[in-house]
Amino acid sequence: MARLPKLPNPDNIFSAIDKAGGVIDKGLGFIDKVSDKLDKIGLTEEPGAPETPTIAPESHTVSTTPGVSDKDTLLYQLNHLLAVLSQLEIHLSEDCKIMGVPCDCCGKHALQASTFAMETIPIAARMGKDTLIYQDIASWTPHIEEIDTPEKVNSGDYDETYRKESGTASKFRKKVQSMIGELKGDEDCPGCEEMRETISSFIERRKRERVKG
Repeated sequence: MARLPKLPNPDNIFSAIDKAGGVIDKGLGFIDKVSDKLDKIGLTEEPGAPETPTIAPESHTVSTTPGVSDKDTLLYQLNHLLAVLSQLEIHLSEDCKIMGVPCDCCGKHALQASTFAMETIPIAARMGKDTLIYQDIASWTPHIEEIDTPEKVNSGDYDETYRKESGTASKFRKKVQSMIGELKGDEDCPGCEEMRETISSFIERRKRERVKG
């Protein structure tokens, strides 16, 4: 008859379990102590809590990208304003028509002139420059937009008004030309005299053509 294996003493089994339980209890106690310390110094987070974002320190490094100076910006604005006023002066002298056909050119250039003028005010103010001319241009241009409609152009009732306002545009243009020359430190802006002569001769030629017609 086969012999049954010898069973371990139950007392020894319970003793081993008790020892293991003691080790586990000590381990859990150590974990609790560590957790308490971490809570005190704020290093633990609630389960599922979002991570605290890390804010990078503000950089005090100076940008090496060259910027555009107020002077250059003002010159940019003035050159565009000069071009638009020149166009406006010519189109008004032609009664807001192209080859005798009404166009929206006067109103369009008036709106552009107003936009550039308004944009230029804070730029000029930063440089301590007088801003009155820009305000005057912005106040004047809505009148041009108002009288530049196909009905008014075709009526012929505003022909004298258009030519008068061409003179107003010319006055503003000459002032802007002078400001460009002053800003650049020149006696006059390069090419301004040529521009004056070109515009003046063009307008005079148109006047003579109207008289002949």
